[in-house]
Parts: sequence; structure tokens; C-alpha cells
Amino acid sequence: MITSLNFSLFPAKELFTFARAANTVVDRTKTNLPALVPFLSNAEAKAGAFQQALERESKNPYIKVQSDKDKIRVDAFMTFRNYCESATTRRKPGVSEAALVIEAVIRKHNWSIKRSGLKARTAEITNITSEITTKYAAELATIGGTELLHELMDAQTDFELAAQQVVKSDSESNEPTVAETRPELTAALKAMFQYISLQEIAAPSAEVTALIASLNELITAALSSVKATDTREENKKKETATE
Repeated sequence: MITSLNFSLFPAKELFTFARAANTVVDRTKTNLPALVPFLSNAEAKAGAFQQALERESKNPYIKVQSDKDKIRVDAFMTFRNYCESATTRRKPGVSEAALVIEAVIRKHNWSIKRSGLKARTAEITNITSEITTKYAAELATIGGTELLHELMDAQTDFELAAQQVVKSDSESNEPTVAETRPELTAALKAMFQYISLQEIAAPSAEVTALIASLNELITAALSSVKATDTREENKKKETATE
């Protein structure tokens, strides 16, 4: 079977790189596995549309603004999350208990939002801040985290305003956006991978086994690359914070 893959872990450019590499691997086997051709053709077409959207958005001046605002809100989230986590070890009466409540809310919605896509991240931050402010304001005040939560909420608002500018600019061009073409690409890749995995069950062959092995190697390498990039960025932030 092909290794299960959460496509949301990939930033846009990394997703395209992975899709292109996966299509290349599959393309090498299409002569021996002709039934794969329709799935491959669909994945290649969706990758092409995604690439065009990426290129258009790279020229959009609002994209950089949105990216900068996203980094700010992620930093604000990490600051708030780490503060709450640290507060769980406080000895002051009531603080540890209150911090555990806030921490549970964060974990419920997503402890690691940096791995989410932009839309998912927006929804997760909104859910976290909304639940805390409406249900656990007292606990938040007890640990002294109100100011940090407000900073996160302000950063979220700034990001949403920047995202609206991107959407407005894209809509004026009447061309498919990255947000629109990304799910189509991931759906095409999932369909292709699912068919290959089913072939291994229904009609096993040396070609299918070799193809699956190659794709699994590609998935492992791609995920390792994404995680390594995340680690480097985290280390840079830690080094900057200690300077």
C-alpha cells in the first residue's frame, strides 16, 4: 500500500514539487500499466493548473503581505501557546489548573497549527480564541494570558484583511487561484494513489510493487524535507529570541 499522506502538511510550492515528482514516477510505468493513464493525465492537468496559479500569485504584491501577516500570527500563536504550557507548572494556587484548561482548548483545535494550510489555520485560531474568550476568560485572567491572546486575535485580524486583498485581486483577474486549484490537485493525486494501491490488491505484479516502493520513498523524502524546513525555522526563531 502507498503510505498515507496528509497533503495539508505541504506548503504550496512544496506540494507542486511533490506532485510533479510523483507524476514523473508514475509516468515511467504507464506503458506497463496502461490503466493508470487516465489518472496520470488528470493529475498532470491539475498540477499544471496549480503551477499557473502559483506563478500568478507570485506576481501578486498582496501575497507577500499576506505571507508576512501569516508569520506574525503564527509567532503570536506560538508565544501564547508556550506561555500557557509554561503556566501549567506554576506553583501559585489556581494557576496550574487554569493553564491546563486553556492548554486543553488549544490541543483540541490544533496544537501545531503551523502544519495546517492557511484556511485551516485561520479556522483553528478562530476556534481557539473564540472558545477561550467565551468560556474560559476567568482561567485566562488567572494565568495572566489576556494580553497575549489579544495579540493573537489582532494578528489574526491583520492576516484576514491581507487575505481579503489577495482574494479581491485574484477575483479581478478571473483566473483560478491557488486556493481553488490546490484541492483539485490533491484530489487527483489521492485518486491516482488509491487506484495504484487497489491494483496491488486486485492484480498484484512486479511493476505495481516497484511503483509503490518508489512512491513511498518519494513520500518519505518529501515529508522529511518539510519537517527539516520547519525545524530550521523554529531553531532560527529560538536563536533570535535569545540574542
